[in-house]
Amino acid sequence: MVVFPSALRALTSSGRPLHTDGRLVERQAISDNAEPKTQSGAKRTRMPPEMRRAQLLDAAQRLFFARGWDDVTIADVLAEAGISKGGFYHHFTAKEDLLDGVVERFTREALKAADVARALAAGDALTRFNAFLAETSRWKAARAPQMKFILGAMLQPGNEVLFQRISAASAAAAAPVLRDMIADGVAEGCFDVPQIDLAVETILACAHGRRAVIQQAVRAAEAGDTDAGTDILDSRMIAEGALMDRLLGLPGGSIALSNPHEYRLMLRAIVDG
Repeated sequence: MVVFPSALRALTSSGRPLHTDGRLVERQAISDNAEPKTQSGAKRTRMPPEMRRAQLLDAAQRLFFARGWDDVTIADVLAEAGISKGGFYHHFTAKEDLLDGVVERFTREALKAADVARALAAGDALTRFNAFLAETSRWKAARAPQMKFILGAMLQPGNEVLFQRISAASAAAAAPVLRDMIADGVAEGCFDVPQIDLAVETILACAHGRRAVIQQAVRAAEAGDTDAGTDILDSRMIAEGALMDRLLGLPGGSIALSNPHEYRLMLRAIVDG
């Protein structure tokens, strides 16, 4: 049984908790399927665990995107979701776990949209791969408030731990999809890859290493030079595209990772708020 600091009380020798005045209190089991009452006295509706978890993530996402990381507490999320503390700790152990869940879900939504574009693209594995990359950029550029929150949490000085958690959550969602796309290209004879998993790790490591470049681009845009910020991002992505060409055994210029129009839109939206 997990005992949380906020739930600690003095105990009698029988193990029953005491009020601060020494009176015995009755035991009360806390579980995710408990039916705590609302302020009006009505019982809350029972929910399957996965729906309760999604409800918490929905509430956290709304608050994070509206207020930012630092101005949201677990108590805020509980109030927004209408869920008890016991229900929260059944699914998460800390505020950072909510961040992991929100980022992973956001990434999966982007990947889902990109996978639709990939499926609709007519052509070989390379054509489908490029369609996937293009839709990923478009999808993110169209969601500036969400990207502003994620980038703000990642890039804030001293937030190295948050950066690592966000990167790990994104990679966990992206790795299987990337692996499938590369495997499809190998099966078609379009890609020449000695080891698919190593190619996936290398591509994700490049994405993980963009932090300093993104910081420079955002700072340039905040200083009023969106074009300079766009060029900083585009230069990095062109270089990553050239590296991916080599990893996948493709001619130079095959992977269309550069998308300056979408970078410019995203930077403007982030700066304008």
